[in-house]
Amino acid sequence: MTPARIYNRLLVLLDGSSAAEFAIRFASDLATKHDADLVLLYLEHLSGQTADPDARGDSARDQAGINAYLEGLRKELRAADVRTYIQYTAGHDLAEALYKVIDSERISAVVMSTQGRTAMLRWLFGSGVERAINNFPVPLLLVRPMYQRIVVPLDGSRWSESAIPRAAELARVHDAELVLLHVYQPRSGDYAGQWALAGQQQIADQAYEQMQEQLIALRNSLRQEGLRAREVIVRGGNPAQAICDYVETEEGISLVVMSTHGRTGLARWLMGSVAQEVIKHARCPVMLVQPDK
Repeated sequence: MTPARIYNRLLVLLDGSSAAEFAIRFASDLATKHDADLVLLYLEHLSGQTADPDARGDSARDQAGINAYLEGLRKELRAADVRTYIQYTAGHDLAEALYKVIDSERISAVVMSTQGRTAMLRWLFGSGVERAINNFPVPLLLVRPMYQRIVVPLDGSRWSESAIPRAAELARVHDAELVLLHVYQPRSGDYAGQWALAGQQQIADQAYEQMQEQLIALRNSLRQEGLRAREVIVRGGNPAQAICDYVETEEGISLVVMSTHGRTGLARWLMGSVAQEVIKHARCPVMLVQPDK
């Protein structure tokens, strides 16, 4: 006698983001092993009804784009021999809309990323997340995206910026935020007063402002590519320690991507030394990028 299948139909909840798509690989693996159907559900929140014909036209075009997006995912999965079905649902109450699909499609389990365009559970259930999970009608597999925030340490040199394309590629695939981090090293307290008396404080301020402008330019360039990016400057005498402290205290950092080389000469060697220290002490994985020669 053939045993009953544990999972007959699996559902993956999507919102159009790469982070939400991260759950597909886990769901497709389960579907293959359990010979189950896979349902891709795009759930869209309706904020209100409108009689504006132009708005209705925009909505129709948006839905056509969503259908094309889902069809592309289905084509890829079917090429891998996964029986895949797609569905689009919109509603004012996302949780209620999801429950209706679970019931009508006879879903056995839901596989969902914890992060989409926003935190998925909060997006679905609002403040009632805990109660909703406890009363969820079918097994719920929550998957955390591999990368949420990617830190790229920069020292102002082109060498250090060579890590940005690799970090941007990962951020694009995983819908992660890029953090361009610079450790500003001010003059030590022992010499700060002498520097001010010598009229050199203005030079130090200009160096800080120039670095800030450089980071903003890089940030804007990444945003023009459709990536989420921001710049951060922290002060510290030890760059490696400052990077590790930032990674430790900032929520959601999943990866550090940095160049093995920085400025030329001695400082170039020091950048490699910083990278080695970050590898030893950072709480998250570190990817080293060799600059093109």
